[in-house]
Amino acid sequence: MQITSELAPGAYLKRYYAPASTGNFSVGFDLLGAAFEPVSGELFGDVLDIVAEQADMQLTIVGRYVHQLPADHNDNLVLSCFDAFERKVGHNLPKLALRLHKNLPVGSGLGSSACSIVVACYAFNDYFGKPLSEAELLQLMAEAEGGVSGGVHYDNVAPSYFGGLQLMLPQSAQICRSLPWFAQWRVVLSYPGTVLSTKAARAVLPQQLSLGQSIAFAGMLSRFVSALYAKDEADAVAALQDLVAEPARTPLLPELPGLRAALAGKGILHLGISGAGPTLFALCSNDEQAQLAADYLSRHYEKNQDATTQICRLSQGGARAL
Repeated sequence: MQITSELAPGAYLKRYYAPASTGNFSVGFDLLGAAFEPVSGELFGDVLDIVAEQADMQLTIVGRYVHQLPADHNDNLVLSCFDAFERKVGHNLPKLALRLHKNLPVGSGLGSSACSIVVACYAFNDYFGKPLSEAELLQLMAEAEGGVSGGVHYDNVAPSYFGGLQLMLPQSAQICRSLPWFAQWRVVLSYPGTVLSTKAARAVLPQQLSLGQSIAFAGMLSRFVSALYAKDEADAVAALQDLVAEPARTPLLPELPGLRAALAGKGILHLGISGAGPTLFALCSNDEQAQLAADYLSRHYEKNQDATTQICRLSQGGARAL
C-alpha cells in the first residue's frame, strides 16, 4: 500500500463529491442534519478520484487541510471504508489507486470524517455497479462514522449522502426523512481554524435529562418541524434553541454568546454551533444578511490561517459523481 500527500499527475476514471454538513442544527441534537454548499460554487466538501485499477491499494491525499490529518495515514478513513465495503459485498474487489482532496478541516463540526466516509462509500458502490442498496450503504456509513465519533448516529452521514435537511427517524426502517426548507435562507459556516474532536465535545454532555428537560427538547424540535411544514419562518427561527448540547459546550466555545449578541444586533436570525463545534453557523434571511454575517465572522477569525467562512445554501444534491 502506498500513501502520499502529493498530487499524482494524470487523469482519473471517476470523480466523486460529498458536501459538508451541520449536525444538530441547534434544536435537533443527534436528530437533525443539513448539507450545505457555497453559493460561489466552490466544492466545500471532500472529492475522491478513482484513478486506476491495480494490484495494490494506493492513496494520494491532497487539499488545503491535509496537514490536519493524522501522521499515520494507514488509518485513513477512505482505506478503512474500502475494507468495510469489500466485507459487506462479500467478495474480493479489484484494488484501486485513489486520490482524496481533503477540502474540509478536521475536528471542525462540519462533518469532516462523515464527508470522507460518505464520498468513499458512495464512490465504491457506484464504481462497482451499486451492489448495496441505499439503506445498506447508509448503515455502512453510519457504522464507519461511529468508529470516529464514539457512537453510531446519522445526523452527518445522512445529509452528506442524501442532501437537504434530514430528520432522523429512530427505530424506523427509513432511518431519515427530508424536511422542507425556506428557499431564501442562507447559512454562513465559519470555522475559526482550531480543532475540537467530536469525542471531546460529547464527553462534556449530560448523561441524563430531567423529565422537564426532555419535554422541552421534544417540544422545541416538534415546533421547528411543524413550522417548516406550515411555512412559518418566524416560528421556525424562534424554535432554534439548543437545550441539550449548547449549555454544556459553551465553556469550550466561550466566544459564542458575544458573537451571537453582536450578530443578533445586526439582524441575523440565529447563531449556533455546527455539530460539535468549533465551527459556528449563522442563519440568515437573505443574501445581503449572509454577506454581513460572513464579513463579521471572517474578520473575527482572520488571524488563523486555517480559518474559513463560507456563505452557503442548502445542498439538495448530496453525494454524487462529478
